Amino acid sequence: MRTKSEQFEMQTPTMPILFVDDEPMSHVIIRNQLKGWNLKSAYSAEEALTILNREYIPIVITDINMPGMDGIAFLQEVRKTRGMIQVVIVTASDKIDDLISAFEAGATDFLLKPLDKKLIEESLRNIMAKLSRWKGTMKALYQKRKETNPEKIFPLD
Repeated sequence: MRTKSEQFEMQTPTMPILFVDDEPMSHVIIRNQLKGWNLKSAYSAEEALTILNREYIPIVITDINMPGMDGIAFLQEVRKTRGMIQVVIVTASDKIDDLISAFEAGATDFLLKPLDKKLIEESLRNIMAKLSRWKGTMKALYQKRKETNPEKIFPLD
């Protein structure tokens, strides 16, 4: 019999993920590595912000080095307006300053290119588990508040 953790690992997640990178080959690689996942694409930070304004996507994977708005500036913009979105920074650069900047800006994780399939999947599954826990906590808090102050509750749906 499989544990819940093992069962979760066997499933292909359906939670949407937005991949942001100006290099078309990076999109081909990530699509091959995350075959079957609900992956959406943007080729610039500006395009990604437009997509995030249209629909809720809880996880973003973005490159740092892009023309126009770079990955760090994009991350900062996401944090200002969409604080719960989890952002994974990816880069081919091994500069420690990039790592520090990413985490100071609020990155959830930081991965080096070329992306390792197991590492990216592990990062995404950890993020999804965290989001699931948050959702459970929010539902419990909502239910408790609903029971104690029903007149001050607005529907979540």
